[in-house]
Amino acid sequence: MRAAAFVLLGIIGAGPALAQGAECSFYFGVENLEADDAVALGRINKLTPRTNFVKPSVIQKGCPNASAACRDKAYLVPGDEVVVIGSGDAFVCASYTGAKGQGTEGFLPRAAVTLVQNPPPAPLDGWIGRWRGSPEQEIVIAKGAGPDGLKVTGDATYGALDPERVKRGAVNLGSLDGEATLRGGNLSFAMGENGSVAFDKGEEYDCKVRLRRLGPYLLVKDNTMCGGMNVTFTGIYRRQ
Repeated sequence: MRAAAFVLLGIIGAGPALAQGAECSFYFGVENLEADDAVALGRINKLTPRTNFVKPSVIQKGCPNASAACRDKAYLVPGDEVVVIGSGDAFVCASYTGAKGQGTEGFLPRAAVTLVQNPPPAPLDGWIGRWRGSPEQEIVIAKGAGPDGLKVTGDATYGALDPERVKRGAVNLGSLDGEATLRGGNLSFAMGENGSVAFDKGEEYDCKVRLRRLGPYLLVKDNTMCGGMNVTFTGIYRRQ
């Protein structure tokens, strides 16, 4: 068992290094999705029949550690795939989204996660479809112009699940509507006044978004300018 754990520790080095007490968060922990080391695909191995998430220090003082007090109820089983956001000495920060859209983000024991080496870029038809992030995020990707063109539309809200905000008409809205050319495993664009432009050609207050396919996931990072206050498309999506 110790030898197996040692080998696994040697191959995990994904994402930025986690400082002691660091927050585990895709939203705050990933800046540029197009960077090779921004995230990685991990797979739960057979070290144990189930691997529980581990509570962060903001939930339980002194965590994460291997004690029972830090063990979360949520768990994964061998074969489940996760987005690895960062790694520390004993734990990785990872996010899992199930086929029905339920998501869990937090720490996992580093020895229980095997890095998927060089996952191939998704083909064009691997992008096309309806993708769900949180209950307030949806993106639809369709074939666009040219051999590698994709059209992206989406809707996001803030407060739509709060009956009081709905009653007051205080739900904030956001939308995506752009087209870009797929480059490897990445897609990016900005929404200019006259339609889609390259990401780096967008103005300061234009909606800018990067998308990346990784395993079963669609990863999205925007600049928080794609809708009303607190509306964001940033998140980890699964195809519906």
